[in-house]
Amino acid sequence: MEPNEWLVILNPVSGRGQALRHQAQIVHLLNQQGMHHSVALSRFHGHTIGLVSAALAAGCRRLLVAGGDGSLNEAVNGILAQNEVAATDILLANLPVGTGNDWARSHKVPSNWPGAVALAASEASAVHDAGLAEFGDGSRRWFINVAGVGFDAAVVERKMARGFGPLAYMTGLLGALWSYRPLPVRVSLDQGLPRDAHIFVHFAALGKHCGGGMLIAPEAAPDDGRLHSVLINAMSRLEVLANLKRLFDGTLPSHPKVEAGTCTTIDVAAPTALGVEADGELIGHTPVTFRVLPRAIRVVVPPLA
Repeated sequence: MEPNEWLVILNPVSGRGQALRHQAQIVHLLNQQGMHHSVALSRFHGHTIGLVSAALAAGCRRLLVAGGDGSLNEAVNGILAQNEVAATDILLANLPVGTGNDWARSHKVPSNWPGAVALAASEASAVHDAGLAEFGDGSRRWFINVAGVGFDAAVVERKMARGFGPLAYMTGLLGALWSYRPLPVRVSLDQGLPRDAHIFVHFAALGKHCGGGMLIAPEAAPDDGRLHSVLINAMSRLEVLANLKRLFDGTLPSHPKVEAGTCTTIDVAAPTALGVEADGELIGHTPVTFRVLPRAIRVVVPPLA
């Protein structure tokens, strides 16, 4: 591939199949913007990682992901898992087609496709921090928005199993709430003294939003070189339901059972393995260490986003 050629990756599952159903419309928009491109279809979970890796080896330096946060996560992993090309020499753009689109929401990427394609064509870019999750078995996974341990992963697992569309996360949250029990964990920030806690969920955030619009880290910035740690201690079901509004109005960090701050590493271990999610995808189980990789990747975003 030529360096100025865009690889457009379509996820046939994102947005309940929108990218695949409207492939001709997407291609028309690309042609209108004069974007030299080729199209690849992501055919199975994890396929985008391989598609990106192969494209970069073939000379590609511009990637447009037509999908949601999970598709974007796979593209980030394809970029950061290789060492042949500097990640900041690669342009990564998103055409938000998923059900959550939280990364696009945080960056004010246009939700309308003509606007998002025009933004990609402009190649207006900025460097962006990345997150790295390292597991006890030696495996690792990068993320670009928010990772979570505990209840959040249980919700993602339920959502993935049932596929509820635009209300997937909230429906999964309410369904999982009745069976979930907070479990003990040992948490350490920046390799400080570990402490024991019973958590509802612990977020490691680069971005502000997750779960289809929840504003869990309103002070987060994608290029500040920090992880925003948001730990929600154990709550009863009634407490969770009574505070759902806080998930969306930016007041979550001020709740008395929430501990919020910034750091560069977060270690989480538990006597019983807890699920770990990143960018809306299940990626492993505790123990896990989250790290921030400052200004690790280049993304196409609106100016002054």
